Amino acid sequence: MFNKIARLILVAFLIWLISHLFFFQVLNIPSASMKPTFNEGDFILVNKLCYGARLPETPLSLPFADSKIYLDWIKWPYLRLPGYSHVKHNDIVVFNLPSETDLPVDERTFYVKRCVALPGDTLLIDSGKVYVNKKRIENGFELPENSIQNKTFYNPNFFPHFSSYKWNLDYFGPLTVPGKGIQIKLSNENLYIYRSIIEDVEKNKIQNVNGVFYLNGLPVSTYTFKTDYYFMLGDNRHNSIDSRYWGFVPENHIVGNVLF
Repeated sequence: MFNKIARLILVAFLIWLISHLFFFQVLNIPSASMKPTFNEGDFILVNKLCYGARLPETPLSLPFADSKIYLDWIKWPYLRLPGYSHVKHNDIVVFNLPSETDLPVDERTFYVKRCVALPGDTLLIDSGKVYVNKKRIENGFELPENSIQNKTFYNPNFFPHFSSYKWNLDYFGPLTVPGKGIQIKLSNENLYIYRSIIEDVEKNKIQNVNGVFYLNGLPVSTYTFKTDYYFMLGDNRHNSIDSRYWGFVPENHIVGNVLF
């Protein structure tokens, strides 16, 4: 009898584990950043099949949402199974927080935001209104004019955290989202925007020596990105920590989309 119960428990656990890793996952919304779409405390079901399930990069970890209990003795390369769709404009996406660079990607905090810009898109926030490829998008709270911050106000907490880019909650960009195969001409200005993903995500060393750019020790004038990136915003834009703070979301950080 005991052996039978133990087998049933083991089978149930394996079914749950496989479902958790490859199909669906339940998460809790911890903040008001996605109001009015989600309220603080809501539970959501994450669909991992849509974009393709991402295989674990740190397999020696407890499979719970916010455990941060893992061993990095074994690390697997990034691999995603085929999905039946891809990230689209206006998708509500679950992803790992890119700014937690001291943790393995799949152990970083889960975030839930709306994808407003795809690879190759140009994003601009002007007077609190969001434009993608010069077309206004209207998701999110619309703010009264007297809530809009001054255009000249510089907030150093905002990406790319450099005073030449005097960006804030309501004035941000224009900014082009990089993507796989997209080539840029390197300059002093855009290096502040793209350096972090070139080095931290794509694992290249880039330097500017007296106006000459070196990539892994070799002189270059352009850079071609190796992966896709996305720009995420919270619907409650004046109360949301999102891509305006930490920049682009790499493709390998994407977990799934919100089913309901």
